[in-house]
Amino acid sequence: MSYGKLRKNVLAIIFDKDGNVLIVSRANDPLHWQFPQGGVNENETNEEAIIRELGEELNTTDFTILDKCPEKHTFYFPKRLIRDENLGQKQTIILLRFNGSTQSIRVDRRELGGFLWVSQAQIGKFLHEYRKPVWYIVMKYFSPEKITELLNN
Repeated sequence: MSYGKLRKNVLAIIFDKDGNVLIVSRANDPLHWQFPQGGVNENETNEEAIIRELGEELNTTDFTILDKCPEKHTFYFPKRLIRDENLGQKQTIILLRFNGSTQSIRVDRRELGGFLWVSQAQIGKFLHEYRKPVWYIVMKYFSPEKITELLNN
């Protein structure tokens, strides 16, 4: 049995006013498309963490939190990527609406290679295989109609 723990993490599913979803590529692998995410600091709520992370990675905090998935996404790192006591991550998935203009998004090039707005119907074609389970969790709890309802409230 391995010793270690799961890092507490938040992951953002960001929608624009038209229901498109924001995905980002990794700086070290520009073809690895995923959702923005990051760790939760001690004494920080998931909601505080996601807004902080988005501010750091996208240089904007112009978001409204809509809801969160009742199910967390848990995954383990490949052994070659384990750098500390964390064997993987337990992610809280938070749905948000972006209230700003796309021109205000400035990715942190140390972490991200770029970003795209993708329709919900096309997202599976862009996401890295390793990242698709998160979208399946979102679709399990939030139909396109429910997402439209959240965006319009």
